[in-house]
Amino acid sequence: MRFVGNIMRSQEWSIPLKDHAEASFLKAPSTDPILVQCRLLYSIPLFWYEHNIDAKRQMETAMRLAIDLRMSDYEFLLKHGGNDSVVQESWRRTWWMLFTVDAYYAGTLGTMNFEVLNIGTSVALPCDESDYELGLTQAQEIPEPKTLRDFDCREFTSDDITFSSFAYLIGAVRCIASAISTVPKIAGNEGSTNVIQSADSILKGWLLLLPENRKQVMDKAGEIDELMFQAHMLIHVATVVLHRPLSDLKYYSVEEVSSCGRNPNLDMPTPDLINVHTVRVLRAVEAQVQLIALPAERFHHTPFVTCMISKGTLALLSACKSCLGGKDLMIARDQIRMTIGCLKALGKVWPRTARNVREIQAIASHVLGIESRAGIECQRNNPSEVPGASGGEEQGIWETEAEAISTGIDTLPSLGSIEDLCGWFSGQITDSNNLSAWLIGPDM
Repeated sequence: MRFVGNIMRSQEWSIPLKDHAEASFLKAPSTDPILVQCRLLYSIPLFWYEHNIDAKRQMETAMRLAIDLRMSDYEFLLKHGGNDSVVQESWRRTWWMLFTVDAYYAGTLGTMNFEVLNIGTSVALPCDESDYELGLTQAQEIPEPKTLRDFDCREFTSDDITFSSFAYLIGAVRCIASAISTVPKIAGNEGSTNVIQSADSILKGWLLLLPENRKQVMDKAGEIDELMFQAHMLIHVATVVLHRPLSDLKYYSVEEVSSCGRNPNLDMPTPDLINVHTVRVLRAVEAQVQLIALPAERFHHTPFVTCMISKGTLALLSACKSCLGGKDLMIARDQIRMTIGCLKALGKVWPRTARNVREIQAIASHVLGIESRAGIECQRNNPSEVPGASGGEEQGIWETEAEAISTGIDTLPSLGSIEDLCGWFSGQITDSNNLSAWLIGPDM
């Protein structure tokens, strides 16, 4: 916690604190379940500081230990939590945090290697953050937890029964995995129909069944519910990812430079319901923008929102080029400025996000045909150069990125030359058991 807190406070990588953290891991028994919390937490700054191989090793070790200890079983809670409801809640949160962060890594890296998803669990869902805080600070009993079965049958219950924000985030992750599984790998009219009939029903169902107190991400005091913020962002980015390949918002080859971008089939047939898909994407992006534009004092969220925002921004860039005009185009350009500004705020802390900002700036300049004086000078020096990627089909995967970084090879060589030559851009927690509030809360 000191190591990560130092990053947040000083925006610097402390070698002594890093070494101390790793030495502490070695002192603990190898089967101590607290190491699941520690390694999971440690993997995140490693990843967002571009130490990809180390981050992968820490995450995989945490998952292996959790699986070996059967942390997903109710019996684990009884064994390691005893009769203490607060300690049991801590272990519940550890399992579900592992579940959520595993999904975040899969989405950020563009893989479907969501290893924890299909592991059966008898662990109940986490309680409200306020109940957990009261349990920690005032030794109050944690309320009887609700189960996955309760959540999956919520459409049949009365409206006054609600679940915790953490539970809705878990539900969002499960919905997205289910929605993606319904879509054929090769798009076309069949894929178009499946997305609309199956995937949309899953994602829309999550939104429609939200109680009133979970639809509003910001309360009357101006406080943002970070877990619901992430849950809504997940649902909207999933809508963008599923519908954009079938929409009129074309992909540009230059998008391959984005570490958050993917390589769709550019030669697939135009689906019959192309306008439906286009509208779906635009509405999802608009919903994302509304979340990002909430009047918070500063943009202060988990770095895992980086690719969620970036994918929406890339879709909006395509809309600016292909289908927006007049006032709508002006508004969209302002929205792009805001999203890039938000990512820059995260990039001050996390180098991987800062790299993503530079990628989006290069993509936007190419797609929108923006030629500043620096851009004109760049064309004089490199008249045939267009930003491209060298990562190949597996771009974005742990090993590919890490190999490029560790060997000093720029995965975006033309983007690097643009940066150098053309100047497109100028250069609360004290208890380790209370992991989830810090791990995906506003401190990250």
